[in-house]
Amino acid sequence: MNPVWSPDGRLIVYAGGDVAGSAPLLAVRPEGTPVTLPTIRVAANNGERCRFLPNGQGLIYAQGLWTPQNFWLLDLTTNKTRQLSRLTNTATIRSFDISPDGKHLVFDRLRENSDIVLIDLRN
Repeated sequence: MNPVWSPDGRLIVYAGGDVAGSAPLLAVRPEGTPVTLPTIRVAANNGERCRFLPNGQGLIYAQGLWTPQNFWLLDLTTNKTRQLSRLTNTATIRSFDISPDGKHLVFDRLRENSDIVLIDLRN
């Protein structure tokens, strides 16, 4: 689900099959050759989970099945990951993007904070 092409068009990253609400991040070349990534699991069916840096040398991904979700960087030259954020708010991140210069993340936050109350107006 949610395939993302690298800026140079040589790599496609996508979320694999949903198992208990999470999916592995997988990668292939355009001709279908699999590319090995470190074991990374992201929330399935919960919006876009990854974006390439503009230079194509890294992949930012949102990780966390429940809140808080945080951003991580996968360095595609070393296959090493590092955490970029330590968010504490319980809002869900559904989508995000990276600024053209690669220095800023822009993301949405969805927080479920509604109460449902039944008011019985008997006359």
